[in-house]
Amino acid sequence: MQSQDGLILIDKDAGMTSFDVVRRVRRLAGTRKVGHTGTLDPDATGLMGVVLGCCTKLANFLTLDEKVYDFEMVLGSATDTEDASGEVIEEAGWEHVTREALEEAMAGFLGTIQQVPPIYSALKVDGKRAHALARAGEEVRLEARPVEIFELELTRFEPPHIAMRVRCGSGTYVRALVRDLGRAVGSVAHTRSIRRVSVGAFDLSMALRLDELSEDTFWEKVLSPARMVDSLPRVRIDEEQRRAVGFGQTILVDSELPMDAPIAVIDANEELVAIMARKESHDPQGSRLAPRRVLI
Repeated sequence: MQSQDGLILIDKDAGMTSFDVVRRVRRLAGTRKVGHTGTLDPDATGLMGVVLGCCTKLANFLTLDEKVYDFEMVLGSATDTEDASGEVIEEAGWEHVTREALEEAMAGFLGTIQQVPPIYSALKVDGKRAHALARAGEEVRLEARPVEIFELELTRFEPPHIAMRVRCGSGTYVRALVRDLGRAVGSVAHTRSIRRVSVGAFDLSMALRLDELSEDTFWEKVLSPARMVDSLPRVRIDEEQRRAVGFGQTILVDSELPMDAPIAVIDANEELVAIMARKESHDPQGSRLAPRRVLI
């Protein structure tokens, strides 16, 4: 019988919400047990991971991965949504912005920065989505929070249109980065386009468009649970250890593993059994692992 667990990588079109993608995959897969590894703005395109079956339990472990985006910003106008779909709320000159000034400003955004998310976002305020409150005309205030910017590369400088690539941590909003970059060079800006290029170990070369999928061949395209956690450290266990994990017990493995980091535990059939984490242990024989998500 065909397993109904795994990960499929979708190259999302513009104009679709993340839930639109999940709904389409549910129909193709013939199951409602479908989730995703991280949302994309409706107007954004690119890589979106969709998890099926027991792998919906693993989504939180994948959203911690680094992401790479290609994006284009437009200097001189700010919008209420911080992208091209919104209404212009402010205009400012941009002719003074040089490549050198922009690159100097970009350097100030590397590392851990404080970022205020866009009010048109899926974040919740008092139990309600921020974008729903904003569209209802209510005042929305979101607090700044730390995000990681690992790399920021200028790929095209044709002001007022500027293209960049960013490698960042989970929780980073490209629209907010563009907004803040515009201010940093003495102008304003909004995002014209966003394309997610990669998430962790997965990139667009592995992704399929929804119109390339059919019910007959859908499961042939699904990556196994073990494959979807390729970026995690892993250990292999024997049958006795597998039974212990199935009962939610800790196990001792003959490997030196990082503390607290998620570990992929694989059985003799190369199947993912669980995600576990090393507990504080002074056992000279190895690392003691405790279950975080058990899949059997």
